[in-house]
Amino acid sequence: MSEKMVSLLMASSAETTSIIEQALKNHYSKVVIHRVDKKQDLHQALEDQSWQLVFSDLELTDFSAIELISLLGEKKINTPVILIKDTGAEEIAVHCLEAGMNQFIQCTAPYLQQLPLLIEAFIRRAEENAARYLLEKKLRESEERYLDIFENTSDLIQCVATDGSFIYTNTTWRHTMGYTEEEVQSLNLLDVLHPESVICCQDRFARLLNGESLCCIEFKFLTKSGEAIHLAGDCGAIVKNGVTISTRGIFKNITEKVKAEDALKESELRYQSLYENAPDIYTTINTAGEILSINRIGASMLGYAVSELIGKSAVMVIHPEDQRTVIEYMGNQFSSPDAESSIEYRKIRKDGSVLWVHQRVSLESNSEPPRLFVVCRDVTEKHQLEKQLAHQAAHDALTNLINRREFEFRLQRIVCSASYDTDQHVLCFLDLDQFKKINDSCGHMAGDELLRQIAGLLDGQMRSRDTLARLGGDEFAILMEHCPLDKAISLAETIRESIEQFEFYWRTHRFTLGVSIGVFPMKGGFAVADIMNMADLACYTAKKKGRNRVHLYHPDDMVLDNQ
Repeated sequence: MSEKMVSLLMASSAETTSIIEQALKNHYSKVVIHRVDKKQDLHQALEDQSWQLVFSDLELTDFSAIELISLLGEKKINTPVILIKDTGAEEIAVHCLEAGMNQFIQCTAPYLQQLPLLIEAFIRRAEENAARYLLEKKLRESEERYLDIFENTSDLIQCVATDGSFIYTNTTWRHTMGYTEEEVQSLNLLDVLHPESVICCQDRFARLLNGESLCCIEFKFLTKSGEAIHLAGDCGAIVKNGVTISTRGIFKNITEKVKAEDALKESELRYQSLYENAPDIYTTINTAGEILSINRIGASMLGYAVSELIGKSAVMVIHPEDQRTVIEYMGNQFSSPDAESSIEYRKIRKDGSVLWVHQRVSLESNSEPPRLFVVCRDVTEKHQLEKQLAHQAAHDALTNLINRREFEFRLQRIVCSASYDTDQHVLCFLDLDQFKKINDSCGHMAGDELLRQIAGLLDGQMRSRDTLARLGGDEFAILMEHCPLDKAISLAETIRESIEQFEFYWRTHRFTLGVSIGVFPMKGGFAVADIMNMADLACYTAKKKGRNRVHLYHPDDMVLDNQ
């Protein structure tokens, strides 16, 4: 028994169906039969188009084989139909023949015995017909698609005869070039070639005629209006009987792309020029901190040639004291980029000099691996100016010693320190004796010069932790940090003696002078103003007691001051 199965739609009586089913059971492992004898059931059954064959009586309850054939045509069902003779009027059989149905069987022993073979033949023919129909359908669809693509593609398609005349072009070619189909018929390839492309295209055309295929070629055409267009594509030879009869080409219009590339090249040249000659330092740096690129001016600002820096660590041009801060900042820019953030630090030139820079960075988009674009602007002059202004704000212009404001600031820092109550600090006030006499007799220029020389004399006797200041006029102050009182008094006495031995010369005059020094051991519980007043009071007491002496503050000084 065959292992095949067969599925049948039986538009027939129950008796006919049973006879055919019995005839097939011995030849098929499975026979699937769906029987209908009413039009309504037939409509429903035809919705399932999985039937291999349809058997039909000529006449049934409310429809005939003619109606069945018509219904199959309407639904575009190509399932083979086998009609059963002697199941209806002869007229119906004739109409079926006229409709092209010529497959009939009889429910007699000879027919039924051969029925399985007939069914196999019918099914095989139906499959062949279906395959041929599908192939023809695909061929039609392919031709339609080809024509649609040929006429509606954005590519320019041309076929050129061996003499250079055009055999055919597609719509896009004619639209792009500005010619009608009739005008193209009178054109030759040389008529549309741009002068710059004539020589190379003549060479290529000769190679095509020799049977070569050319891929990815570029050239220029001239449109009817004289506009140059850039084309790129493939060309091949059409060969018949071993002889090239024509050439065909499929091209893309790359004019806008070429224009964009030209504009980009021009832009890149401008950018490169700006990059190389920018007055700032431009670098790109990878995650390892290596310099990938640097502009020529930037390298020159650091005292290097570009080749000396490429591939080197950026750390080599960062001041050692700033390296940790800068490395941390750069790392953050890789992990959490912020184009608005900036940093100022010191770079080290090749000669060891310092260059202050203001740096901004941006993470370059789409770069793999990641890299930073770094812009450093020279702000050395600004820092020098700030340093100068800060120095001027904290120093006396005449003697270059720190001024009263800065002195009180440093004194406040000591008062606020955690170790103030345990450490020993001493404040000394100095007031020059006889200064007014010199100033009045020789003028302010002499007085200024005297103050400069006294400042130099005092500064030469200071310890590393002492702070010397000019408070104004002929008054000076010394803050002796971490100094025992007896040591402070001894230092004050040494200072007094050095001033006493000092001789000031102005033109033909020679002057000697003294100094009154008030010493105040700083204690907890006193504000800066109180400390300054008490040291001043001790100095005043020294002057009251005869000048040119060192006086240690005592509470009784306040009584003397009030007398």
